[in-house]
Amino acid sequence: MSNNSLIADLENKILVKNDPFPFAAPKNFLPNELVLTAEKEFNKFVNSVDDGNARYQRFKSGFAEYDKMPVTIKKIIKLLYSKEFIEILERKFNLKGIEADWTLHGGGMHQSNTNGYLKVHSDFVYKRKSKQRRVLNLLLYLNSNWEKDWNGSLELWNKDMSEMKAKIDPILNNVVIFRTDQDSNHGFPDPLKCPSHVSRKSIALYYYVKERSFFPFKIKRRKLFHAVWKKRKGVDEPTFADQDSFFKRLKHKFFFRFF
Repeated sequence: MSNNSLIADLENKILVKNDPFPFAAPKNFLPNELVLTAEKEFNKFVNSVDDGNARYQRFKSGFAEYDKMPVTIKKIIKLLYSKEFIEILERKFNLKGIEADWTLHGGGMHQSNTNGYLKVHSDFVYKRKSKQRRVLNLLLYLNSNWEKDWNGSLELWNKDMSEMKAKIDPILNNVVIFRTDQDSNHGFPDPLKCPSHVSRKSIALYYYVKERSFFPFKIKRRKLFHAVWKKRKGVDEPTFADQDSFFKRLKHKFFFRFF
């Protein structure tokens, strides 16, 4: 398939829905051989497991050094960060001036192991140093033999966390693309039940626009600079109150301007 044909095919597969927030979840997104090769490369790639904060996430690791990534994974990132693909995203999500993040800040190669989870949250929106606003997330899953009983489906929740509106299975070549703001609540909050020799793998890419009204900051918007963890209504889990601890409030109030 020529590059032009591939780009046209990708555009046709992106069908945007708006509930609970703008998102698209195409299946069989990329050429099958490409993602199968990427999965094999990922399986051979040595990556340490970061236990993270056990209240919010566990047994989740990431690798974001593009130059050291396997060949096929770099090829996929190059395609999804290409000018032609970004123009598709701009049309589909009614955005202008989208920029790829080649630093892969917070993105890149992600994997979660047995008993791992990622509680429902909204992502950081602003990058202080580059003065950019994050507008889209793209996740490509690389799990050819994933079983539903293992959990791990990405859940999309409404603004007040009263209802899960969509669920995307993390199977090979499934993709989810969604708008990123303080209300784009998502995660896979229940522990993975996959065997110890299996991990939940994905490529995570983020897209930005230049933020014209970046300064001055409002203290009330401090949460936009880091993930905000959300509690599902009717589910017994942490309230995540410590993310607004006194020391964090103090830091944001007095030290924001220096970062």
